[in-house]
Amino acid sequence: MREKRRAVSAGVYDAAGLAAKQLLITSPFFHSSRHIACYFGQDDEFDCAPIIEEVWLSGKICYLPVVSLQHTECLEFVVYQPNGPLRLNRYNIFEPESGDRLAAEKLDLVIVPLVAFDDKGHRVGMGGGHYDRTFAFKQLGGDKPKLLGLGYEFQRVDAVPNDVWDVVLDGVLTEDKLY
Repeated sequence: MREKRRAVSAGVYDAAGLAAKQLLITSPFFHSSRHIACYFGQDDEFDCAPIIEEVWLSGKICYLPVVSLQHTECLEFVVYQPNGPLRLNRYNIFEPESGDRLAAEKLDLVIVPLVAFDDKGHRVGMGGGHYDRTFAFKQLGGDKPKLLGLGYEFQRVDAVPNDVWDVVLDGVLTEDKLY
């Protein structure tokens, strides 16, 4: 699946990001959210930049994940402003250098990168388990935050293997559809 993702042309990459943004901004996921976590992709992950820009244009607050210094297997979420200073973390992913942090439980919506997904909300990520550990509290119930996977339609598969610690997505957004 990662090879297929790498093969996506620049034109398709750009168009898919814009199409997904258009689907998202008409959804209840977006309208009911103020504190929205996005991501900067790596290894040709689906482009989240159009969504980040829309979060700002809509007067909502954008956060980016930062690998926690205290719990290196978890994520923290830091406000990301337009043109805010960024640094590369140990995984070679850009994250804000500084800024206000918000606890994961206080976010309204989290856009989650993925490698593959199924119709039951299971996903395969890049293998680090950061999102599953960070949002493990969702397995105890509660509605916040909504976790919305972001990927290409071709990343949809019949079934994704899952374990008891895997956190289920509330939905998945592609260039064609909001599941």
